[in-house]
Amino acid sequence: MMKNTNLQNLVSAMASHAAQRHAVVAENIANSDTPGYKAKDLQAFSEVFHETQMGAKPIESGQFKVVESSMGDASSPNGNSVSLEEQMMKSAETQNDHALALMLYRKSLSMMKMAVGKNL
Repeated sequence: MMKNTNLQNLVSAMASHAAQRHAVVAENIANSDTPGYKAKDLQAFSEVFHETQMGAKPIESGQFKVVESSMGDASSPNGNSVSLEEQMMKSAETQNDHALALMLYRKSLSMMKMAVGKNL
């Protein structure tokens, strides 16, 4: 059960997560030819949300953990585990997550304006 959820803070955390994940994906792409580089990803927002809701504390942008992304045994001969196709898919997914967060933010502002009688 959700307790004391502030929609603006939640949406802000979603946008922050998407921005940080995009930076991690960009780093992976930049290091796609670096020998021995292991692909990384950010902990899923749903996991962070679940952990914080159990403790009833707000989500902070610093608590998103960078984890090693596993591709199984598929790595290049030089030990690099970055798949450009997978990274491009993650980039598109992250872009969609960020767009969703911004849309929710705009809609919540619109609802607040309507509640106070300012139809702008």
